Amino acid sequence: MGLEELRALLEAKKKEIREFITNKDADKAEKAMKEKRDLESLIKAAEDLEEDEKRNLESQKKKKAKKTEEVNEFRSIVKSVMGADMTMEERADITTTDNAAVIPKQFVNQLIEIQKGFGSLKGLCDIIPVTKNEGTIPVVDLDQNELLDVLEGEDIVDGTLVTTDVSFKCAKVGLIQSLTSELIEDAEIEMESLVKKNFANIATAKENIKILKVIKDNATEITGATSYEDVEKAIDGSLPSVKAGLITITNVTGYVHLKNKKDLEGRPLNLITEVNGVEYFHGKPIVHVEDTLLPITELKTQVFYLANMNEAVKYCDRKAVTIARSTEAGFKDDTVKIRILERFIPVLGSKRSIKKIEF
Repeated sequence: MGLEELRALLEAKKKEIREFITNKDADKAEKAMKEKRDLESLIKAAEDLEEDEKRNLESQKKKKAKKTEEVNEFRSIVKSVMGADMTMEERADITTTDNAAVIPKQFVNQLIEIQKGFGSLKGLCDIIPVTKNEGTIPVVDLDQNELLDVLEGEDIVDGTLVTTDVSFKCAKVGLIQSLTSELIEDAEIEMESLVKKNFANIATAKENIKILKVIKDNATEITGATSYEDVEKAIDGSLPSVKAGLITITNVTGYVHLKNKKDLEGRPLNLITEVNGVEYFHGKPIVHVEDTLLPITELKTQVFYLANMNEAVKYCDRKAVTIARSTEAGFKDDTVKIRILERFIPVLGSKRSIKKIEF
């Protein structure tokens, strides 16, 4: 029964009640009043349901419109790269920087998620958005700042923080790839796959190499280590101000050693535990990377770096991932070559927390 039919029944019931009142038939009037209240409840429920359906329909329309807008924006970029004819509206859809089209934000967000799946170290650093390729950023000098005691009756001491201007120059990281597709529809699918998969893998590998270089170049080595217990002691001996954000980075050999370490009776020591998808060693997060990224001294097999990554590495991120027709690859055939780029550079923040242990 529809809403209009329920409303018609309500009006008829009201008329019926008036007749019972006129005839002074209290029992029938009381019974009819109950039926009237039931009808009013049904009408209210039907109205609420109708409103919900309207809101859902509007929401679906907006989502559909947004999806169409997103697809059109990426499609405009594809047409631009392919050298196809474009309307004024399509040209207006494209945001450019450094003579290249900026990939729409939703694709970059998906790219970041995929990078996490590839074991990116970027999220451990202090990410600083920058708007140009090179410049300086102020970094608080933690070794020079001192918080003095304020004695009763004395003036408050000057709390100005000592900062150091750290220079940065964003490196270009990317790939040049040939497109095999001639049709816009096929090229759109092919480009999206290149952005989300091939480029994500390459970008993450380059990010990790540059981040680890900052750590390796600025680590203070703890000598005389013979076992994982020395790593635990180094964690315990870290400054209280850095300990909260301390992270252990190791090679695959070191990770396997900790993961499978057993006592003299062959029982697992469970040195590495997992909580909500994050692995911990001695109460601090631990990550492991390929052995080739953490070279070790001859005759050593395991290496461990301790660092408060948010303090130690300032990751200057230009943010935008761009795509353009390549002018660097040469054109020996008639295929379209595209260049996908991002610009970033990790720089040293403070090296006080960075320690290296080998055994």
